[in-house]
Amino acid sequence: MIPIAKILFPVDFSARCRGAAHAVRTVARRFNAEVTALHVIGLASPSVDLDILAGRAQQAMETLMACELAGCKVAPCVTTGDPATLIVEHARNGRFDLIMMPTHGYGPFRRFLLGSVSAKVLHDSLCPVWTSAHLEEWPEVENIPLRRVLCAVDLGPRSCTVLKCASLVAAEFGARLTVAHVIPALDVFAGEHWSPQWRDQAVKAAEERVGTVQQGLGLSAEIDILDGASAAALSEAAERMDADLMVIGRTHVMSGVGKLGANAYAIIAHSPCPVLSV
Repeated sequence: MIPIAKILFPVDFSARCRGAAHAVRTVARRFNAEVTALHVIGLASPSVDLDILAGRAQQAMETLMACELAGCKVAPCVTTGDPATLIVEHARNGRFDLIMMPTHGYGPFRRFLLGSVSAKVLHDSLCPVWTSAHLEEWPEVENIPLRRVLCAVDLGPRSCTVLKCASLVAAEFGARLTVAHVIPALDVFAGEHWSPQWRDQAVKAAEERVGTVQQGLGLSAEIDILDGASAAALSEAAERMDADLMVIGRTHVMSGVGKLGANAYAIIAHSPCPVLSV
């Protein structure tokens, strides 16, 4: 992922989009990256005048570039079709290093759901995806600070890749890195046979395994062993340490497509800070 030369920024000109643009500007300036701002006009109805919609989109794009993306190298692109499909194809064909986009759910369950476009992009994209479900309230600052990075590892095959990416991002921004691993809530599984010593043993074993992964990469970051449901535990940890970014992994199958599991969906929806899925 590092260095980042090309960023794909899908835009819908919403409040979430303007919030995301501030983060895009921060990352683009840091890496001197070129941003492609992509707006896809969905073919919702045959009676819709696409020329009118395209004209409005061009005007909104110019405003976005002049305000929220000022000072960045931006290539605007307005097209029509299925948004999720075109975002994934554009990222793949253009060999982008990173997709940055907001996501959201709907109604009272917003905290637990991802928008359908974001979900498909997160599931099918080849490159890392930066996203957040809580962007409307982001401050309009010149550069968004990145001071604390929380890297969640499951100690699976991609843990080294995820941790390496997180460490490189943290180093680039001079941020403090914490590596977290979630173990099951052992008292739930053990029932009446539960012993507090079991947790101590599990925590020690997990710390040793995380430490081994770090040693293999030549790192020495803080280690935080959590327990319970992954999404809730990581969300609480991110809030407790006031994390500015969480880095998680995806399962990359033989086709090269990054599959985002159920835990990852929940982590992104719950996280109080942006999440970078690698």
